[in-house]
Amino acid sequence: MNSEVISSFMNSVFNFYSEIISNFLRHVHSISVMTIMRQLLLAFLFTLVLSNILSAQSSKPNIYLDCQMRCYMSFVKQQITFINYMQDREEADIYILATRQRTGAGGREIQLVFEGSNQFTGMIDTISYIVDPNATESIERDQLVQQLKRGLLRFLFHTDLINNLNYSIESSGSDDLQNPLKDPWNYWVFNVGGNGSINGEQSFNGIDLSGRVSANRITDKHKFIFSTRYNYEENTYTLTDGEKFHSVSETYRLYLEYVKSISENWSIGAVSRSGSSTFGNTDVSATIRAALEYNVFPYSESQTRRFTFFYAVGPEYYDYVEPTIYDKETEWTARQSLNINYEQTEKWGDLSISFGVQQYFHNLRLYNAYFNPGLEWQIFKGFSINFGAFFSFVNDRINIAKSYISDEDILLQIKQLDTDFTYFTHFGINYRFGSKYNNFVNPRF
Repeated sequence: MNSEVISSFMNSVFNFYSEIISNFLRHVHSISVMTIMRQLLLAFLFTLVLSNILSAQSSKPNIYLDCQMRCYMSFVKQQITFINYMQDREEADIYILATRQRTGAGGREIQLVFEGSNQFTGMIDTISYIVDPNATESIERDQLVQQLKRGLLRFLFHTDLINNLNYSIESSGSDDLQNPLKDPWNYWVFNVGGNGSINGEQSFNGIDLSGRVSANRITDKHKFIFSTRYNYEENTYTLTDGEKFHSVSETYRLYLEYVKSISENWSIGAVSRSGSSTFGNTDVSATIRAALEYNVFPYSESQTRRFTFFYAVGPEYYDYVEPTIYDKETEWTARQSLNINYEQTEKWGDLSISFGVQQYFHNLRLYNAYFNPGLEWQIFKGFSINFGAFFSFVNDRINIAKSYISDEDILLQIKQLDTDFTYFTHFGINYRFGSKYNNFVNPRF
């Protein structure tokens, strides 16, 4: 039982009875027996009501739902009313971590980790379920509520709420248990789509068109991904002297990936990329690399922690739109890359650190390296910080055009420029205080 609630209850009872006793002592000679009986009856009823309120409050477990995904909190609060929703994890009896990752068919695997404290100390449970790729928002949030109730059931057995629990079990046909899963598509998933937008005003108009096709087959043993995308962008600007400036950008990308699972920690496969880009000065670019990855932790734990070493090596071909700063119109080369990635999701927050380097074989001085840290950390009750950054050292842009680059090319980013570095960073702090409860939903306005 919460010590603050007990203290408040005892103070209320003490003050109420003190007032009755004080009145009795001041007017002991003039108070009738019936008056004394009425005040004692009121005191008894007051104590009974407060006791019931306190009992009802204390029987509700306090939970903190840590969502690393969309959790539809307003809907969850409306559907699950037998718990108290806390503003801070330090106040919770049950901490729930919700994460998700994509499945091979384009759906999502949701993982809910339940960890108890206070009267539930030592109780830990994990629930995983699949959201269909065609599921609507209504279906997805209903699934979430159902699985949250399922996970909370174990904890309710240790509260007075178990006495109010009604349950039933829907029996499924025996054929569902005996027949193995049969997929007429053999786990292949296809997607075809496109987008378009037109916008403009008196001194500007633009059009943006894109199309995409993908085909995936993902199982626990093999992973195959194919995707291709085309993008066309055209903009017209009217300058202050009436002159019109016209720009066109086209990009085509094709991506292939195959991964074979060797063990709980090892994977092997290949990655291929090809395409063209007026911005990147390439009519044709193509690369294929053999790849190997080692995960320090089992892949089955990837939703909560992941520490991978990824190495790839292979040839590359380029056919340039214009001669490059190295006087190349076409060229064959080879490159290797190493990427190290660490991710961890815990009650205190999230931590991710990535480091990578790529290097050409024909000239070892042509390389790039990047560092990408990220942190969300609740330092103490109600106070949290977040930080993210990306820093890279660039010395491998062999595709840069040798021709003159105008100011318009720079301002509108029509052509890629050479650089020694790139960076991006963001940070923030947040402090929340006040009521620790978060039970109510009010959708007005």
